[in-house]
Amino acid sequence: MSAADSLIEQLNRAFESDNIDELRSLHESPDMNIRRAVAKNSNIDSDIANDLLYDPVLNVSYMASLNPKCTISRNFCNVKLTKCVVCKKDERNLDCLECNK
Repeated sequence: MSAADSLIEQLNRAFESDNIDELRSLHESPDMNIRRAVAKNSNIDSDIANDLLYDPVLNVSYMASLNPKCTISRNFCNVKLTKCVVCKKDERNLDCLECNK
């Protein structure tokens, strides 16, 4: 299995899993796109959502703030939310270099 296949597999699990232990593990991934996909998953619990709310990558923390399981508020008004940060595209098909936004 190639690294790219492994990444796609992890992204699929990050989006689709309802296993909280698996999601807890995936939310600690070094890959920003995997953490961002976990932040979008409606099956995460509030601990994961709240943890991702303070992820060092704004793309991840912003998506976590939108998850209904997030129980902490974070004010993003002092931060420039670029089109990349608010992008709703599926990370499995994301090609930022080809983005025309």
